[in-house]
Amino acid sequence: MSTAFECSIKRIRFDENYTPAESTRLTTNFANLARGESREENLRRTLAMINNRFNSLAIVDNPKGDRYSLEIDIISAEIDIEGNGQTFPFIETLKSVVIDHQTGERIEGMIGNSFSSYVRDYDFSVVLP
Repeated sequence: MSTAFECSIKRIRFDENYTPAESTRLTTNFANLARGESREENLRRTLAMINNRFNSLAIVDNPKGDRYSLEIDIISAEIDIEGNGQTFPFIETLKSVVIDHQTGERIEGMIGNSFSSYVRDYDFSVVLP
């Protein structure tokens, strides 16, 4: 092979304004939530579910269950195999930041969280109200 692969990294915020790239697989959970007529409501509900679940686990000094929220970025590694500028994502992971609304602190999370673990139980509640 005479051509080296070209790789790039892209980062996009997963929030209620998230729009999946055209190259995002149709079977990707977060992309499915961001398509269709109810896309913004689906995304708001997903983010609320994620924040509620996080707060239910972080109960120390959090009596109302609303102290924290998460910012989530989708990190996509893309590859151009033929060297013609046509890329496709070969892996997507998440980067999270925990926001402590009591102290104003932003706590960096790790890269590599599995998005499906956030929405595994949520997909059907979007489709079946």
